[in-house]
Amino acid sequence: MFRLRRSRVFLILAVFAITALYHFTSFGNLGYGDQTSVERLKSLASKGSKDSTSTSPTENDVTPGGSTVYKDAVTRKEPTTGDTSTDASNSDKFPDKQTASSASSLSVKHADEDSKTVKSEELSPSTEDQDAEEPTGLKKTTDSNNEPHTVAKTPAEPVIETIPEIHGQGRFEIIGADDDKMDKIHWSQLPEHFPVPNKSLIPLPTGKAKAIPKIQHSKFPNETSEEKAAREVKLDTIKKTFAFSWDGYRKNAWMQDELTPVSGKYRNPFCGWAATLVDSLDSLWMLGMEAEFEEAVQAVGKLDFTTSNRNDLPLFEVTIRYLGGLVAAYDLAGSKYKVLLDKAVELAEVLMGAFDTPNRMPMTLYFWKPTFASQPHRAKTRVVLAEIGSLSLEFTRLAQITKEAKYYDAIARITDEFEKWQDNTKIPGLWPIQVDASGCKKPESNYDAPMAFSAQKSFGSTNEQHPQILSANDASSPGGKVGNETNTVERSLDVDHDRPATKDDEGVEKRQVSADRDSSTESAKPKPDCVAQGLNSPPGGMWDDFSINGMADSTYEYLPKEYMLLGGLEQKYQTMYEMAAEATKKHLLFRPMIEDEGRSLLVAGQVSRSTKPNARRDPIIKNELQHLGCFAGGMFAVGAKIFDRKDELDVAKRLTDACVWAYEMTTTGMMPESCLIVPCVDMEVCPFNKTLWYEKLDPYHPRPRPQTPVSQSPLADDDKDSSALEGGKTGSSSSNVTDVYAMKQAALEKRQLGEIENDKLIETGREKEDESGEKAGKAAKETASASPAEEDPTRTSAEDAAAEPVIPVVEAYTPPPIPSQEEYALSRIRDEKLRPGVAKITGSRYLLRPEAIESVFIMYRITGDEYWRSKGWKMFKSIQNATRAEFGASAIADVMSSKPYPADEMESFWLAETLKYFYLLFSEPDFYSLDDYVLYEILS
Repeated sequence: MFRLRRSRVFLILAVFAITALYHFTSFGNLGYGDQTSVERLKSLASKGSKDSTSTSPTENDVTPGGSTVYKDAVTRKEPTTGDTSTDASNSDKFPDKQTASSASSLSVKHADEDSKTVKSEELSPSTEDQDAEEPTGLKKTTDSNNEPHTVAKTPAEPVIETIPEIHGQGRFEIIGADDDKMDKIHWSQLPEHFPVPNKSLIPLPTGKAKAIPKIQHSKFPNETSEEKAAREVKLDTIKKTFAFSWDGYRKNAWMQDELTPVSGKYRNPFCGWAATLVDSLDSLWMLGMEAEFEEAVQAVGKLDFTTSNRNDLPLFEVTIRYLGGLVAAYDLAGSKYKVLLDKAVELAEVLMGAFDTPNRMPMTLYFWKPTFASQPHRAKTRVVLAEIGSLSLEFTRLAQITKEAKYYDAIARITDEFEKWQDNTKIPGLWPIQVDASGCKKPESNYDAPMAFSAQKSFGSTNEQHPQILSANDASSPGGKVGNETNTVERSLDVDHDRPATKDDEGVEKRQVSADRDSSTESAKPKPDCVAQGLNSPPGGMWDDFSINGMADSTYEYLPKEYMLLGGLEQKYQTMYEMAAEATKKHLLFRPMIEDEGRSLLVAGQVSRSTKPNARRDPIIKNELQHLGCFAGGMFAVGAKIFDRKDELDVAKRLTDACVWAYEMTTTGMMPESCLIVPCVDMEVCPFNKTLWYEKLDPYHPRPRPQTPVSQSPLADDDKDSSALEGGKTGSSSSNVTDVYAMKQAALEKRQLGEIENDKLIETGREKEDESGEKAGKAAKETASASPAEEDPTRTSAEDAAAEPVIPVVEAYTPPPIPSQEEYALSRIRDEKLRPGVAKITGSRYLLRPEAIESVFIMYRITGDEYWRSKGWKMFKSIQNATRAEFGASAIADVMSSKPYPADEMESFWLAETLKYFYLLFSEPDFYSLDDYVLYEILS
């Protein structure tokens, strides 16, 4: 009966759960797919009311998930008279106000610190430019019965924001989306929450362009007819390789982002806007494929940048692949194809919404749908450096073409923040690869102790702030419940846990809590929960990582290129580059130890420094060579020429040659994504040291071996006791032996690290071992003294013999010998196919990346040395042999394999950059000269 009743309860709960799931799903898909929010539910709940301030949606959109979301559910309203007087404390913070009301009449309050982040006249609309108003802290509304009530102005909190780590990435494909069977939600122009008045926009620099020194080699040697013929054969081979991959894309993945060259299918990881097509437009033009270019331009006209199956737009990826591709093609084609510019402007208008934040730092993952975009937001507290610092070239060139200052203003403000911060980081001149771009500094107590933060969350605080979504009240009341609980947690962390607690401690803590509550009620002035700040290190981190490799690369690469694009009229880009170059040479560059001592290479590694003030921790150095960091050779070469830093041209050569060496040292002739290299002790003289290499391959040698028991047979407890009769240390239990061994091993490791000076720990272990052995022996003797005959007088010796178990005899286990350091190192070299000087292949893939050949091409154009062409051709042949698939070129899973396995991926940069640089390397030197074009997406 009990089971029947219990199952009945479960059945009822299941019915309720299914009903609720169906009910909420019909309200617009609460999951990630549609970004619906709490505000959405409120609007649906109140859509039938007679509230004069509510707005009923009139147009529906079916989402990819199949549920319905109302389009343009947010309208603009003028606040009532009561709006400006509800919260007097906030009246002076927003001199010019703007309102964004949702369908449920809940307005949005801006953060208290917003007016501090940027000058008020820059972020607030002037009476000339804006006639909308900004909300104050609370708003009076009326319910269906015309009863006045006050509601807090809280922005919508889309479900998507609760799982940014899962879907927050540049490459993310929506699987199963069928464009033909669903209506689409479209982006629409919404009033900005933090607009910049026209008079405050940062304009493009004007004036006569400075004379920038020539970059290319002054006089290339004349080639013979045989040399020209051989070069043109190579050029034709590269063009055919490009045409083969383009044809595979055209036939199997047309209007999609990427071709899968092995299976002949496609992927859409970048919003489904034909990334390969758009990104490759300039390459088609440069290679003389005019018919293919015309066809691609017509296809561009059919793209719709106002909708996507993705809810978030990866700002960095969309900017460099789409916006850069459109602007570059428009330039190269002589401004003949207006559709390219029109589409570039269409896309730029969508992306400009990402910059609508209090400090104008962009949201690198921009959720564009009106439900989310209509609410005020901040940039994130942990942003990849390259994603926020690599937007300048594309937006600047678009501003130059369209004469629209807002595009340049968007990236100029980012540059200004980087300039302010550059000399105040843990390594002055460089920025950490993770950046806090929110402009919001939380109280120190939230980040000083991770335990305090976790404990605070455990109280179930409903006022927890999320920097990316501005909450209803950024200045929490100190007298509130959450504030008291937080203070209690922080005080509990200050208690000395090494001594036992007493009643006095309990009384003191209670008095402290009581005193805090009393003082909080006396204080009427709210404490701000957010203090305005510029770019900074992410909160709560222990270390700042500094590198010019992946996650940071193009931020530094763009500095000299932006200087050239602006005609040398903006001096800050030169200053910032020179500071970064000096810091890179001082802190990041190292010479790898290789067998060829005459080949002096340079690699840019990574250095991590503690974020704590006055920290005495030594920096952590990671001697890693990354393919993404191979751009550095070209960057240093260009910087050496345009800024007259002649000594850095040698740095550029050695950096580029290190990447060439990395191609040569693999089985396939292709460079891995990343590998650890043994650094030279001396930057000037560096003979190959095999012993040092082996030490890096086996850093934990020698390895201590535990003392193995004589017999490995499973013994019963009585057998263990009987063995103790022999006395000595062998009578100790197995757990004691393990403990003693653990202590010995710990002592040995500490002694090797120089942390202890004697063997006190080992001696202590021996004493414990002796004590346990004596106790075990004594117990065994007492047990043995009681014979079976004494316990049972009627028992015979035959019965005792029959009852005695037979223990199988097992031969003693002999562990294998510990390999020597050399033996272990040689086994790793053999199994991992490591070349001399390489400690580990940390990323074995080859993704068809362009960075290495880009630097090789630049070095040839600057030096005129045929060495770079010969090396470049070997690189091309290796790539061609290993990556060719049925429909195109495929990325490789393991460059160290003799039979490389295709990854069935062909990213857009294979056609847009990699093959383009190979083609330019073997073209005539004046073909798209570096003195006439800024090379990334070939922006003229």
